[in-house]
Amino acid sequence: MKIDRNNILKQISEIGMIPVLTIDKKERALPLAKALSKGGLPLMEVMLRSEDALACIEIISKELPDFIIGAGTVLTVDLAKKAIDAGAMFLVAPGFNPEVVKYALERNIPIVPGTVTPTEVEAARALGVHTLKFFPAVQQGGLDTMKLLSGSYPDVRWVPTGDMTRDLVKEYLPFCKVAATGGDFMLKYDDIHSDNYEKIAADVEETILEYLDLRIDHFGFNSNGSVEANALASKLGSVFHLGIDHHAHSTFAGKLFEVCHEPVAESLAHIGIGSRDALRAYHYLKRCGIEFDENSLKFKEDGRLYKAYLKERIGGFAFHLFQS
Repeated sequence: MKIDRNNILKQISEIGMIPVLTIDKKERALPLAKALSKGGLPLMEVMLRSEDALACIEIISKELPDFIIGAGTVLTVDLAKKAIDAGAMFLVAPGFNPEVVKYALERNIPIVPGTVTPTEVEAARALGVHTLKFFPAVQQGGLDTMKLLSGSYPDVRWVPTGDMTRDLVKEYLPFCKVAATGGDFMLKYDDIHSDNYEKIAADVEETILEYLDLRIDHFGFNSNGSVEANALASKLGSVFHLGIDHHAHSTFAGKLFEVCHEPVAESLAHIGIGSRDALRAYHYLKRCGIEFDENSLKFKEDGRLYKAYLKERIGGFAFHLFQS
């Protein structure tokens, strides 16, 4: 993944999960970062809670140019300076300290300060900071609280952290105002301490795929016009006892079959692959080397991607991601 230092927070949001970790030994920094990247998360927030934390950031920054490395638990301007000098590309703080925030902004380093009240949110917005840590997320009311705050502050995006679990990620991350979720829910510390990096990579990949929930959503037929499409959809509906739903460019028989009014280019038919989060599935597959027809992307009003066709035709079929 090529890092765009002018859009670090955007890239973090595209990934959606931030490993927030304490590393006890600097010798573990590089293999841990490589394991995270291999599993599909080329980023990490190293909490400044160990003697080797800054050294870990420096090692990763120098050795892995395609890895987004940040510093967490940044409580003072001095810590912010040391973290930036070590190579941190972003900073995270549990609370809102205006002096720390101002220092980071002066150095053109993105910072995600902690906020839990409207007063803190307004103070952050006044400094031009709109991506905010929500911590401790569970104890502060979780998704319900973030949704209420988002009603008053629609320009704010949240990074909930604190006691996050895989199940909570499935609940929080699909909310369009959540930029990313942070925590150690994607791995086990025992594997870090036993240097079991293959297990870490496998657990990270499993966590991502469990969240994305990629699955066959529907099968799509080609047709030559709405009359033929309606007839085929009606036949399918009759056979499988499915209702008919007419759309501008296709006709559905239930949710299983879509008959397009025009053929999908250079394909026998298409298969819709549903996902809990089509936009992050799109970015994940791109990080894995999959190419998309960028002209096929369609978005909802809230900015979420709901359709994207793979460039390659597999077995004569077109495949597209679908927000389900």
